[in-house]
Amino acid sequence: MKKWVFGCAMALVITSCDNKKFSIQGRVADADGQVLYLESLTVNGTELLDSVELDKDGRFKFKYHAPQYPEFYQLRLDKSIIHLAIDSTETLNLSANAADFANDYELTGSDECVKMRIVAQESAKLKKRIDELSRAMSSNSDRVDDLRKQAIEDLAAYKKKMFDLVLENPASATAYYIVFQEINGDKIFDPYDADDRKLIAAVATGFDSLYPDSPRSKQLKNMTLAAIAAERAAQKEKPEIEASTANFLDIELYDLRGRKKVLSDFVDAGKVVLLSFTAYQADYSPVYNMKLAELYKKYKSKGLEIYQVSLDADEQAWKVAADNLPWICVRDPQSVYSHNAAMYNVKTLPTCFVIDRNDGIVKRIEKVDEIENAVQSRL
Repeated sequence: MKKWVFGCAMALVITSCDNKKFSIQGRVADADGQVLYLESLTVNGTELLDSVELDKDGRFKFKYHAPQYPEFYQLRLDKSIIHLAIDSTETLNLSANAADFANDYELTGSDECVKMRIVAQESAKLKKRIDELSRAMSSNSDRVDDLRKQAIEDLAAYKKKMFDLVLENPASATAYYIVFQEINGDKIFDPYDADDRKLIAAVATGFDSLYPDSPRSKQLKNMTLAAIAAERAAQKEKPEIEASTANFLDIELYDLRGRKKVLSDFVDAGKVVLLSFTAYQADYSPVYNMKLAELYKKYKSKGLEIYQVSLDADEQAWKVAADNLPWICVRDPQSVYSHNAAMYNVKTLPTCFVIDRNDGIVKRIEKVDEIENAVQSRL
């Protein structure tokens, strides 16, 4: 009898745990015939949980199992998305309009969701501003320096605002959400940037202390530790080859569109390659790149290619600065700890090397006014 009672009690406990659910309900106006989706955002991707075809009234209700740890979900109407954070058994109430679903809505029942909406709006403003400045740089070459400076300042202001939000509660869903914000597919906060990593590490520590078994805690911790390990490894490495002989060391890095660019591919194609190590945020950069642009325009048709390696710590600032340059622009995420720069024994910026297929490195150049003669002699 006692065993039977104990078994029933355990069954009730398990059933009670399984029955814990969160719910999202509300109305989407002017959405007759459209399908509203509830999707889970896991560390591995998006998973469809439920959907409903909205009628003329537009009312809906979703119920799903409450997560063990704070988790992220989204409501999707066509391509418009509203991001949500669920901690337990919340009941969220949504009032939205189909015409501007992602922006024109009211949501109650979760303070974290309200904060996440603020973050999403700030990120959207930054993206719009960066896109505007990029277009302006494309059409107004006389103001490139001022526009680039403005983009960097706007990015810094956004990051400062997000740092302040994270410090309010590093273990919150909003803090995690901030870490993974993107602009045009690129993360705003880079774990390989020392300043950005402070924010990411704070969130990783907060999540690990409250939710040590959560997949998101492990994701944050691994991301932070991997960046630290890469930085330490780069600091320990010593260049064994002085890059002034008739050989060259290959480099494989990614351009603005995420495409791998291999230095040897351009050398093997018979090009005379100017390998340039630089930093776009440095004061010398605008004048330096203008001189390279004149050189490239003059000698490109004769076989010149420029392979420019950015050592900028700020990835987004690099992308803004390099967006309109016609040559190969790649970035080393290890920044000043770059293994590639160490291999070439780069001690000052800018430094460049003239390389051709027959003779390898033919000249190391640290003075801008020496570049053209060195290139011209090989062409």
